[in-house]
Parts: sequence; C-alpha cells; structure tokens
Amino acid sequence: MEKILLDSDIFIDALRYFEPATKFLKSLTESNAPVFFSAVTEAELISGQACADLAIKLKTLDMLSLFAKIPVTNKTAITAGDFRRTYGVTLQDSFIAATAFHLGAEVLTRNLQDFSKIKEISARRPY
Repeated sequence: MEKILLDSDIFIDALRYFEPATKFLKSLTESNAPVFFSAVTEAELISGQACADLAIKLKTLDMLSLFAKIPVTNKTAITAGDFRRTYGVTLQDSFIAATAFHLGAEVLTRNLQDFSKIKEISARRPY
C-alpha cells in the first residue's frame, strides 16, 4: 500500500468543516492505509490564532493523533534546505516535501502549485 503524507492544508480544511476534507480524513481513518504528517504540519496548525482557544487546540491535536507524526531529523532539514534553495518554495513546504521524500510517500495537498515544482516527490490533490 502506498504511503501518504498529508499537507497542512488538508487538516486546515477539515478544521474549517469543509465537507470534502472531513469525508476524506474519515475515509483514511477507516482504511488501513499508512498515513503520515510532518511535525512541521503540527507546528503550523498549532501556531494558528484559533489554537489560542484551548478547546480548538485540543481538537486539533486529537485530529492529528489519528495519524503518524514524522519528526524533523537533521537529514530532513538538509534536504528541506536544498529544496527551498532549488525550487523557491516556502520553508514549511520544503520540510513537508523533504519528509515525504525520505519516507517514500506521496504528498496529498491542495497546493500543487508549489509541491509540483519539487521533482523528487509526487504530489496530488485528494479532493
């Protein structure tokens, strides 16, 4: 089964109750697919102003707990730096792409404009 790495925007959509996103995440939790996210995604979500509200922060962490978090390693950081320099994408997207690269996972994102620039990974829209 193919590994999947979820980009931050998928979780953001679900937290905003965007129905295609909530249905998609529900389908992933009901499958046996290996689904991952980067620790950078967790930081991005928690840094949002909405997470100043403890209930929303806990809901966010609860949602993330359904999937496997991949920590940032030195190897990932070096690759992220290379991706940022080479492709000019944001540092956050570089870290997420580097995580997918080292994991051998496909990135599921709505942000194909940036992720499709990175030749070393595969990315697609889930909905």
